[in-house]
Amino acid sequence: MRKAIRFRLLYLLFAVATYVLGFTLLPETISSSFDQILSAGFLIAYFVILPAVFWFCVIKIGEQKKWKIIIPFSIASVVARYSMPDTLASYFEFLSWVRYPVIAILLIIEFVVIYHVVSMLWKSRKLKGDPRINALIDNIDADDKKREVTLIMASEPASWYYAIPKFTRNHTATLTNLSLLSAKRWHFALVLLGLIAVTWVSYSLLILWSEIAAIIVASVIFYCIISVTASHRISRRFSVYCHNNHLIVNATFFNLLFIPLSHLKACEAGEWKCDKEQLKIGRGTANIKLTFSTPVYWFTLMGTFCERPSEVYLCVDAPHDLVNSLNSGHLIGGNSSAEPTDDNIDKQACA
Repeated sequence: MRKAIRFRLLYLLFAVATYVLGFTLLPETISSSFDQILSAGFLIAYFVILPAVFWFCVIKIGEQKKWKIIIPFSIASVVARYSMPDTLASYFEFLSWVRYPVIAILLIIEFVVIYHVVSMLWKSRKLKGDPRINALIDNIDADDKKREVTLIMASEPASWYYAIPKFTRNHTATLTNLSLLSAKRWHFALVLLGLIAVTWVSYSLLILWSEIAAIIVASVIFYCIISVTASHRISRRFSVYCHNNHLIVNATFFNLLFIPLSHLKACEAGEWKCDKEQLKIGRGTANIKLTFSTPVYWFTLMGTFCERPSEVYLCVDAPHDLVNSLNSGHLIGGNSSAEPTDDNIDKQACA
């Protein structure tokens, strides 16, 4: 596990533990000096310690943008509203006042997303590749925020595109497939069962507190079945392919490596034992090494995080087929405009 991912997980575990302790230990009212000290301690943890840990673990170590520091502050405000004693929680009452305009905005966004998904799915009837790729090609030179929002918005129609087999009938042919656990049918079945179990447990726990919250949370969790199905089909059939002069590596639905062929300096087959800091995609011993003349984009968690690697190692089913496919069309080293011939069109699979 690479250093950036370890520190992200470290922050996540620390944040979850802090919030759980806050809901568990904080009293409903302040009735003693100990309650005052405890409440002050958790306020410092919410608004000072956790943002500082986020800054170090996610922004500095993970090399993310500074504006993302608003994430721990916004989460802390919500948690403080519902975990702090009444006298302190009242200072966060503004969250209750803004919930109605927020709900209205969310409804508008939901209708926009539905329209966007339906229109994209209609266009997907003739698409040869991932809807996210076309969005990235058009916005890859935009600022980080716009590129991130574009990818996240395109992920919604992309999940339906891959989850429904009919939409992928014109998909660009794959060059090879990554060795991924998510490609196994038994793994897919276990994830589905786990998703159903989590949905039921969340509904059973929240129904005692709020029926509306229980329905919303359970629905959101169960809706993830679309992404899980898309992730399985991508891992099994569409993990490595070439589209519009770009080499695409889909490490499940949630992680995407976007490589302009003009940036691909070398593609080598062999065996490499990668250390923890080298980016390896797939399970097992790396058998492909990709070297880039210019750093490419590695998007994780559906575009939430973005890294710029200069080399990547892959674990694929047919490494020599991938090398031959790229070399046969002279696509490595910037000559990405070469037209595929009848002899290698199946191997190149470039749209």
